[in-house]
Amino acid sequence: MFQKIVDFLASIFNYLYEFVHVQMGISDKGISYVLAIFIFTLIIRLLILPLNIKSAKSTRGMQKIQPEVKKLQEKYKNDPQKMNEEVMKLYKENNVSLTGGCLPSLLPLPILMALYWVFMGINDLDGVPFLWLKSLGGPDQLFILPVLAALTTYLPSYLMTKAQPSPAEGGMDMRTMNFVMAGMMGFMSIKFKSILVLYWIMGNAIQAVQTYFLNYRPAMEEMKKTQVNESESKKEKFSMNIDEPKNLASTKKKKKKK
Repeated sequence: MFQKIVDFLASIFNYLYEFVHVQMGISDKGISYVLAIFIFTLIIRLLILPLNIKSAKSTRGMQKIQPEVKKLQEKYKNDPQKMNEEVMKLYKENNVSLTGGCLPSLLPLPILMALYWVFMGINDLDGVPFLWLKSLGGPDQLFILPVLAALTTYLPSYLMTKAQPSPAEGGMDMRTMNFVMAGMMGFMSIKFKSILVLYWIMGNAIQAVQTYFLNYRPAMEEMKKTQVNESESKKEKFSMNIDEPKNLASTKKKKKKK
């Protein structure tokens, strides 16, 4: 099954390369391979886009029920197990998925594994230069790509974490997971072929843009609205507390006059 996936991806990539190199008339092999990778990455990300949209809806759902989550956290702060059960129950009642935000980030990993074997089978990559890279078929000797791989792996997950409400006490800290994931991809990229790392960087860059517009930006706007509403509510309560003694004093004066 896995070999069939590898063969399928290899046929798509070879077609894209031939299209760029022959049909578009780009003679430079390095540019042709990188353009083919970019088009391939764009296709993959467009296919994953429905999952990103679903993830964004799930995140906004979590944002809306966050006040209820905070109430449960306060109510069961001395019973973490009961608190988690009630929070999970609340998520289920509102059709909110905790894994929805992680799926678009994890799904490209199997594709990355398949592409590893796709590029391993392309001997024509050896010695093909691109910008500072001496060979797309070898690792980056200047370690620029591994650093970019780590940064672009961290950015989408960072935006996703900022767009999501804080987890319940005792829940998994996504920030630690984001750092570990980014560090792992950066370390692995030191030995990977440059063309494979370029695919990962391009994919992460596209994912970051999608996450910003689908998750981060709407979440920040929703948080601002919530803060404004809370601020207005506090002002109204403060105004009522000030006016109450005045009303009592006015009532007493009227009684004395009578």
